[in-house]
Amino acid sequence: MQISFAADIPADRHDAIRQAPHFQRWIARSSASFELRRVHVRDAVMFGTRIGFIFVEADALHEGNPVPKYALLRGDAVSVLVVLRRPGEPDRTLLTCEPRLPVGRSDVLSLPAGMLDGSTFSSTALRELAEEIGTDLPVKADDLIELTRVWTTPGGCDEEIGLYYTEIDISADLLEKLQDRATGNADEHEHIVVRVIELDALPSIGMTDAKTLLSYTLYKQRVSERQAVATR
Repeated sequence: MQISFAADIPADRHDAIRQAPHFQRWIARSSASFELRRVHVRDAVMFGTRIGFIFVEADALHEGNPVPKYALLRGDAVSVLVVLRRPGEPDRTLLTCEPRLPVGRSDVLSLPAGMLDGSTFSSTALRELAEEIGTDLPVKADDLIELTRVWTTPGGCDEEIGLYYTEIDISADLLEKLQDRATGNADEHEHIVVRVIELDALPSIGMTDAKTLLSYTLYKQRVSERQAVATR
C-alpha cells in the first residue's frame, strides 16, 4: 500500500505522521476491513510537538466496490459525567461553557472532556477534570466508572470516546466555589466557565453534544437498574 503526502506537508514531518498512534491504528483497522490500496495525507495539524488532526484521502474497496474516501483522524477522547450529591438536595452535575468554533457558537454547554495523547482513558479523564473543573474536585481513578465507548461520527471521523461517570459527596462551600469558575488550559487557548446545574435539568439545557445526552441517559439507566436490584 502506498502512502503519499501533500506537497505543503514538510518532508521532515512524514515519519512523525506515519508513527502517530491514531494514524497507525487507522491503517491497521482499515487494512483488515478493506482493500486499502493508497492513502494520501492531505493535511496534518500539530498540537505542540505532536501530530494532532490528520486529514486523509484513501483509495479503498469493500467487496470490490469503492467506499467514501475521506477521513479525519483525530484519535480518541474521554468525557466524565460528575454527579454531585448533598443530603436532602437534588443531584447536580458539572458542565463546561466553552466557545466552539466548528459549530460557530461561543456558549456550548457540555460535559468535561478531552483528547487522549497517549495516556489511558482514566488518566486523561482525571487530567481534564483538573484542567476544566479544578484540582479541588475530590475524584480519583478508582471513582471513575465506564458507561460505554462510542464512535462519534463514523462517517467522517475515527474518534472513539469513552463515556465515564463518577458520584461524589460535595460540601456546600465547594459547590458554591465551582459555580461560574473560570478554568481552561491557556496553552491550548481554552476559555471555560464551569456551570453547576441540577442533573435532571440536563436534557433541557438546549443544543448540546451527543456525549452529554448519551451519558445522562446511560447513567439514569444504571441508577434504575441499581434500584431494581435493591428492591428485590
